[in-house]
Amino acid sequence: MQLFAWFAVACAAFGGIYQLFQCFAAWRFFHRAARTFRLPAPGVALPPVTLLKPLRGPGIDLYENLESFCRQDYPAYQIVFGVEDPNDPAAAIVQQIRRDFPDHDIVLSVGDMPGTNRKIANLRHMMRHARHDVLVMSDADIRVRPDYIRTMVAPFVDPAAGSRVGLTTCLYRGVGHFGLPSVLESLFINTDFFPMVLTAQLVDKFEYAYGASIGFRREALDQIGGFEGIADYLADDFLMGYRIAKAGWGLVLVPYTVETVLDSRTLGDVWRHLLRWSRTNRAARPASWFFVVLTHATLWGCLALLATGGSPLGWAAFAWALGCRLLGIANVLTRLGEHETLRHLWLVPPKDLCHSLLWAVTFLGDRVTWSGQAFRVLPDGRLMPLQPATTLVATTPPASAGDRGYGEHDDGAGAPLAS
Repeated sequence: MQLFAWFAVACAAFGGIYQLFQCFAAWRFFHRAARTFRLPAPGVALPPVTLLKPLRGPGIDLYENLESFCRQDYPAYQIVFGVEDPNDPAAAIVQQIRRDFPDHDIVLSVGDMPGTNRKIANLRHMMRHARHDVLVMSDADIRVRPDYIRTMVAPFVDPAAGSRVGLTTCLYRGVGHFGLPSVLESLFINTDFFPMVLTAQLVDKFEYAYGASIGFRREALDQIGGFEGIADYLADDFLMGYRIAKAGWGLVLVPYTVETVLDSRTLGDVWRHLLRWSRTNRAARPASWFFVVLTHATLWGCLALLATGGSPLGWAAFAWALGCRLLGIANVLTRLGEHETLRHLWLVPPKDLCHSLLWAVTFLGDRVTWSGQAFRVLPDGRLMPLQPATTLVATTPPASAGDRGYGEHDDGAGAPLAS
């Protein structure tokens, strides 16, 4: 056989092994969490918490998402919602939340601060209203259960490590409501992000955060220069976690999963979101992103079959790679209780090939679209706007997926990724 054929067969074998390794990584993470992670015991003093919710536009199910943060089983917490424009449709939804939960400590912050990353710019003026020293921030499209704050705060009050923990973060799963496009986007999250994160916990030093949900100490944020220091960067969550870790604080991935409500209506919407996510990863850790293609089992299984001309060895490599991929994903999803995604496993092979194509396209440009605005990603990861920011008004109709606000996550930058 030709040299490339042997190379493809070898990569297919390695990709299959990697998929099985992800099963072990998932088992180890949850086994260790079961032994070491504990919610605060009854009677333990819990610190008051400020929830930070940067918003832009009406979103999808925004009221239901925000309402879930008002139903927390936690003794004392403040919620700070933030918008840049007082006419933003999200502001009206926040006012409705305030009327429906009059006993809650809810603040609506309106301001326009410097920063190319508008989510971080929003958080900068929101911090003026944050009254507590433990803070938890999450995106507008996140929905949580009543034990969310208690779980995110647990490592901060753990007697064994609480004083050293500066940041907590957690997993998130995609939930699609708009047919095939949103289901496909949920597959990218649930079959790539989940195993990527769990594998990273085993093979990499944990020095980053996942932007869908981050808890942190005010002291730790102040020590890295506040949000001002990351206001012009695309991978804000990665940088926040990395800088806090380098400042000497501990980071904890809590065994908890929140929901992100996806609103992709077309395949073009999905492509724009994922291209931004991929270029975030490439900007954060370019070497890791380049070599991650070696773990794309479905790609190498198909290439091995084609390069060997359909030989028995090629078929064996294809069956091994694809079988391990599906088996590994099913195992990880079962451990996470993500049974809905198991119904769509038949879509994983074509989705994986699209993912490999996306990996290649990532290197062909440096432009991304975020909240309806085009940016260029500079070599150091900073954002440069290519057009003026759009202004939202109260009569704006429900946003399309290309204008979804601050719900497109930069998560997983630099962690191993498998397809």
